[in-house]
Amino acid sequence: MAIFSVLMAIAVPTWIVLIPTYSLSSAARQVQSELHRIKMQAIAENVTFQLAFSQIAGSYTIQRVGASTTQHGTKPLPAGIDIRSAITLGFTSRGTASPGGGGTVRLCNSRSVGTNVVLSSTGRVRICRTSACDGTC
Repeated sequence: MAIFSVLMAIAVPTWIVLIPTYSLSSAARQVQSELHRIKMQAIAENVTFQLAFSQIAGSYTIQRVGASTTQHGTKPLPAGIDIRSAITLGFTSRGTASPGGGGTVRLCNSRSVGTNVVLSSTGRVRICRTSACDGTC
């Protein structure tokens, strides 16, 4: 029992420090995955799809842009993750970024570490880690 107590005393503080980092990584992968998914959906349905990010709510809304814009749901990011740029990213039916080119979603965790999800005008999605919340790649 004493050995277990010592191990827990060492492991718990380390784990508490790592949780914000894992949450930030998870949020970036979630956004990247969602962008890949709507890209394929835009191509398959021959319409434009977008993700509209909300700084206040810490979530994003999936939108289908056709004759009229319809929402396909709102998804939250993991707890403790802030969106530092209210932006709308999307894809045309050809898989390229919507008019206006690409853009960057800036994500930040509670330890002020940032990660950017970048959409290029050609439709490439990548994750770029930064040392600060408002850092650039």
